[in-house]
Amino acid sequence: MPLKPAAAEPETVEEAVAVLGEHGDEAKIVAGATAMTIMLRQRLIDPEVLVFLHRVRELREIGRDGATVRIEALATHHTVASSPVVRQAVPALADVFSVVGNVRVRSVATVGGVLAEADYASDPPCALLALGAEIEVRGPNPRTLPIDGFFQGFYETALEPDELLTAVRVPVPAPGTTAAYEKYRTRSSEDRPCVGVFAATRLDGSGRCEELRVAVGAASETPQRFVDLEAAAVGRTLDETLAAEVAEGYAERIDTLDDMRGSA
Repeated sequence: MPLKPAAAEPETVEEAVAVLGEHGDEAKIVAGATAMTIMLRQRLIDPEVLVFLHRVRELREIGRDGATVRIEALATHHTVASSPVVRQAVPALADVFSVVGNVRVRSVATVGGVLAEADYASDPPCALLALGAEIEVRGPNPRTLPIDGFFQGFYETALEPDELLTAVRVPVPAPGTTAAYEKYRTRSSEDRPCVGVFAATRLDGSGRCEELRVAVGAASETPQRFVDLEAAAVGRTLDETLAAEVAEGYAERIDTLDDMRGSA
């Protein structure tokens, strides 16, 4: 009997998609392997075929096209964190990727992997949701998905079994936007977040809010953003009272969960 799982090593996106089309749910993509190795060792998954992407050279670039930064799926977290393009256009996003795990994880973990895995306690999905990113997908019918709705539950996304995530497109924030990511850890400095909050705002000359974006990750099955609460802040002075009001609104709506890093 053949050993399980078998290994496929495509050299192009088309070849990878063909393998997925042939095996469907029985195939699993391996990019950086930081999560896949754990799931295999703990026998959480039992695929027929592992599709290794290390020979696909076309998915590693980061570039800017006008008002959009495009990050291809095999770019590592370290590459994003240190990218001059990202640092100049969306510096807070580079900061988010710089605090994931440790240097060993960041050197191999990929952008496509962290999105496709849909681990609720990952840092980047929260930031990308707040920034309004879009996901490029290749399959029988190439398509682009808004990140709002891409994460559908624990380790569940809108990807079909015969589709491959190839890139994420991030709109460049308007001039004058400031943003930050706050990661609350309950154990070591390398731990994943108990709660992660990404906030971006743009103020007018009098300190009134012209735009607010807030996303909360790691507190529930999927990262959460409430555009109506953001919109209610527009035109108001961004002070501690308004910040507390927005925070309370998010706390009331998010169905928080219990895990090893904190109670609901």
